[in-house]
Amino acid sequence: MSVRITKKNIRRGVQIFTLISLLSLTAIFFLTRSGSITEAFRMFKPEIFIFVPFLILFDWFGGGFRLYVFSKVLHPRISFKSCVRANLANYFMSSITPAQTGGGPAQIYILYANGMPAVEATSASLMTFLSTVFFLIIMAMVTFMLKGKAPLPGSLLPKLFNYGIFLFLLIGILFLLALFFPNFYKEAVTRIVRLISRIKKKNYISGTQWVNDMIEGVDRTHKYLLFFLKERLWVFLLGVLISAFLFFSKFLMAYVIVRGLGIEASVVHVVLLQVVIILINYFFPSPGGSGATEFSSAALMAPVVPQTLLMYYVILWRIFTSYIAIGVGGFVIIHEMGKKEKLEIKNGLTSNGAAKEDILLEMDE
Repeated sequence: MSVRITKKNIRRGVQIFTLISLLSLTAIFFLTRSGSITEAFRMFKPEIFIFVPFLILFDWFGGGFRLYVFSKVLHPRISFKSCVRANLANYFMSSITPAQTGGGPAQIYILYANGMPAVEATSASLMTFLSTVFFLIIMAMVTFMLKGKAPLPGSLLPKLFNYGIFLFLLIGILFLLALFFPNFYKEAVTRIVRLISRIKKKNYISGTQWVNDMIEGVDRTHKYLLFFLKERLWVFLLGVLISAFLFFSKFLMAYVIVRGLGIEASVVHVVLLQVVIILINYFFPSPGGSGATEFSSAALMAPVVPQTLLMYYVILWRIFTSYIAIGVGGFVIIHEMGKKEKLEIKNGLTSNGAAKEDILLEMDE
């Protein structure tokens, strides 16, 4: 695996993420005819916001602990602090890269920089991701069964609600099928690429590295998954349980903001809406789901939050659940990049004979 993180890419990602987020919030402001900030502050219940720092820290350290649980099995000398820092780096790079694709490589790099071999770091990062996907698939099914407890007006919002659940379940189930039946996946990918090759009259099978990378990635993940399911099942189940607590803390953050704005709401109603918002945006192609996250949150929370307060809710929600973590994670990544101009792990063998991954970190001036 080749991972490239440069200052140039970081700057571009931050610029795109910031631009899309600002445009989205501006559009929400005009579309909802938001009330004055003085009016919003008049309704504030500041005592409610005392819970916010605890939920933020729980998310950061809980995410680090989940990574630590998997990493400790593979590399006992890894520290909890390193895993927390890797988790924050994941937040940052996930937010400035399309479909969160930069989060895993950033996490792997921080673990490696703190003494963990690349193969073990890759395995721990992948298992953290898989525990998240498993939990979200469960939540998608539960939310679909309980959707009657989240009444939505009109015809568009119920369709958006169902779309979010259906899309994530489709992607999630296809993903799991690829992991449990990698040969079927490889055959399907090969057939699709051959069809594209005929249509485009170009050989994508032998001439394109990404096809091989996709297949090798599924094989590698399949091996890691089988190891944990057969040898360390309790670790994987613990990872899924920690994922549950982490996501419920995110859901509760939305409820705390709603109550802090002086709005009466049902916890169950808010939590179910938050599940769908996360499902809609988890694989969205824009950096960090920017744009889609703001609009889907505003649309689905509209039955709960008054129109005049909707923009203020979205801003607070994004600050507390994303922007602060992105800022701290950015500091972690830039600090690590400042240590060396270039980090490269050459091909070789780990202590157990497994082939190492290639990780390249460069600084562009």
